[in-house]
Amino acid sequence: MNMTIEVYPEDLVKRCLWDNYTYYVVGSEKKAEEILTNNEKFEISERDALVIGLLKVIETTNLIHKFNTYLTDFLSNRSINNDQKLKIRKKTLINTISKFENKFPNYWNCDKEYEESLKEMKDYIAVLFEALEKLPIDKITDQFGTHDFLLSKDVKKLLSFNY
Repeated sequence: MNMTIEVYPEDLVKRCLWDNYTYYVVGSEKKAEEILTNNEKFEISERDALVIGLLKVIETTNLIHKFNTYLTDFLSNRSINNDQKLKIRKKTLINTISKFENKFPNYWNCDKEYEESLKEMKDYIAVLFEALEKLPIDKITDQFGTHDFLLSKDVKKLLSFNY
């Protein structure tokens, strides 16, 4: 027996799941925009809810905390051990940080509370990008070329959890 889950599209945005829903369930940015613009309640299957991560998140307007959690999880899963130190490829890190903003599409008409939180998060990310450029780079060469790496612990030190 499957449970029935009813949600508004906006609920998925508020839980930072819109990019996953668009990619894994809808499959089209144009269709996703239409769904969010209409913002009508719909049923999502238990399977789709599990795939996009809906069954393990709660809503919060503290988007900086959501971002920090997202980035910490990414660093934990994608860092490599090199010379007894955990390192992350700089280009991959930059792409991952940039993708976080896809969770909040430009066509989403959010309320004032989320609007302020989004602005704070974007400002926080901009400051983080500046700080990343100042970190020392470790160059590692493999069969695909030479890549810039950062120490994962240095990246984590840049995150502020006091929001």
